[in-house]
Amino acid sequence: MSPTAAPTRYTATPIGADFGYELSGIDLSTATDAELADIAALYRKGSVMVIRGQNLSPDALVRFGKALGQLENHTREQFTLPGYPTIYILSNKEVDGKRIGVHRDGMGWHTDGSYLREPLDTTVLYALESPPEGADTLLADMRAAYLALPEEERAALDDKKVLHSFVFLIGQLDPEARSVVTAEQAERAPDVVHPLVLTRADRTRSLYLSSGSTREILGEEPAEGRQRVRDLITHATQDKFIYRHKWQVGDILLWNNRHTMHRATEYDDKRYTRLVHRLWVAGQGGLGA
Repeated sequence: MSPTAAPTRYTATPIGADFGYELSGIDLSTATDAELADIAALYRKGSVMVIRGQNLSPDALVRFGKALGQLENHTREQFTLPGYPTIYILSNKEVDGKRIGVHRDGMGWHTDGSYLREPLDTTVLYALESPPEGADTLLADMRAAYLALPEEERAALDDKKVLHSFVFLIGQLDPEARSVVTAEQAERAPDVVHPLVLTRADRTRSLYLSSGSTREILGEEPAEGRQRVRDLITHATQDKFIYRHKWQVGDILLWNNRHTMHRATEYDDKRYTRLVHRLWVAGQGGLGA
């Protein structure tokens, strides 16, 4: 599809069928407040956005994130950028023999912040160093996946509730990514219940799934409920529902956690270095039924 002209300095090219946009011709470090607000409004029309070729300081990254909403401090603060509690570090780099961020995070299909009482709205990733191959990010269109289910199955899922748990999530992570959950961290993220199907502002519906944090579907035997979630994730992650982002240094990728699912892919971490800064935009207004 040909690029669509925007009323500012950038051009927006659609990603998929109403899934999102890729922007070109904009420097976020010099963008006006009005331009950032316009970009945020365009992002809200879909579920994902890509902005390539950026060179942002931590302050500029935070400014862009705040244009999307209130930023959330990260639960595992030991992996945040010093002085920036909202910037989380994803990396295999080590300094003085100590890893500076979390490595191998997000390798399975999941949704960020599903264990929070007010689930996260948006995740923003900014690539400072990226392997020349591997380390892709895959995003699943959960609205398209819901609509592709048989009508009877959609009806059976519409009123289901799911128990999500931060402590359960950490226990499922790869051993290299696992860290001790302190009593304070567990207290700040108690188990919560969310709908399995969400209603968007335009009244369309989407699946709300996450493999790691799901302890059970209420009213079902826990193991059977987790298997049902795995089956739905298998359905939702078919190639026809997926956008694959191949990273370049300077890329910004953001997505709506309430209407997508995502995962990272492998790369040769003995040959290559990955350094990504992550922001979380806090959710507002609840998930709805």
